[in-house]
Amino acid sequence: MLSSALSSGKSSFSKSTIGRPNSGSSGLTRTTQNRVPGTARAAFRGLSLMAPRAAASLAESIFLKPIRLKAPLREQWWATDAEEITIPRQGGRALAGWSWGWSGPVVLLVHGWGGRGLQMGAFAAPLVEAGFRVVAFDAPGHGRSPGSKSSLPEFAAAIEEVCTYLGGVDAIIAHSFGAAATTMMLGTSMSSTSMSSTAESLQLAPERLVYVAPASDFGSIAKRFSDLTGFTPKVVGRMRRRIEKRLDLRWQDVQPQTLAESLSQDLLIFHDLEDEEVPIGDSRLLQRAWPKAELHESLGLGHHGILRQERVVARAVAHLTRPE
Repeated sequence: MLSSALSSGKSSFSKSTIGRPNSGSSGLTRTTQNRVPGTARAAFRGLSLMAPRAAASLAESIFLKPIRLKAPLREQWWATDAEEITIPRQGGRALAGWSWGWSGPVVLLVHGWGGRGLQMGAFAAPLVEAGFRVVAFDAPGHGRSPGSKSSLPEFAAAIEEVCTYLGGVDAIIAHSFGAAATTMMLGTSMSSTSMSSTAESLQLAPERLVYVAPASDFGSIAKRFSDLTGFTPKVVGRMRRRIEKRLDLRWQDVQPQTLAESLSQDLLIFHDLEDEEVPIGDSRLLQRAWPKAELHESLGLGHHGILRQERVVARAVAHLTRPE
């Protein structure tokens, strides 16, 4: 099912340079813009030293709260060709969604933390032209969907419920944290009964995946959160233990590179060398762990610009349309 470049399995490492966008924008300003102001970082550090328990509680609240950013005009443009849909959830409030195309194999688009379904809209028209039906949705606590907080398990459960609602999907294209949630959905559904068993069915589980800048190393995520906010590493460790207790899981058990070893989907990964939100090392770890995975590296696209780069989109479509 994979090209000859992947025939050597997990030990192989395929790399190509996709190149810079014509606009010259690297898309690297978002991390700086999202960094907590210096006064707040100093306050969080002070609280960490004086009242670590209170600091851990505050850090947990911040960590589990997605930032809702204003959607750019291009997302409104992508929505003009879509049908707005409402996706019901068992025991939860319905999710906002969009559907392009009326028939064909179904491709699900999964956004990242703090993102929106329409953020993935550059993939829609090329996929419809290739004969697919395309669906995107806003995860709990994101975009137009209800809620103020979210988490990896809730994100993963939402993906599974959307797959069930659609009667199964043939492929998933996921960005950043959405890729981690997709891996958790596939890995835990196939190896335990902690989530529903729907994704275990070959009729519901996707056969091919495309990940763009996937977050894979949760240890580095914790460190980046500490660097970003000013909470001390010790307080972030306490926060992590609080979250594990609240969600009844251990971080190491849901690490994407750990779950990847048991997954059989064909995976194509794109990641930019200048991504300042999720380092390229996350994708390299995932590629080595995933039995059938191919990694393409780019330069100058950043964490979000890579979602709109024409060659990335074209290669993703080619991956999903390649004969078995």
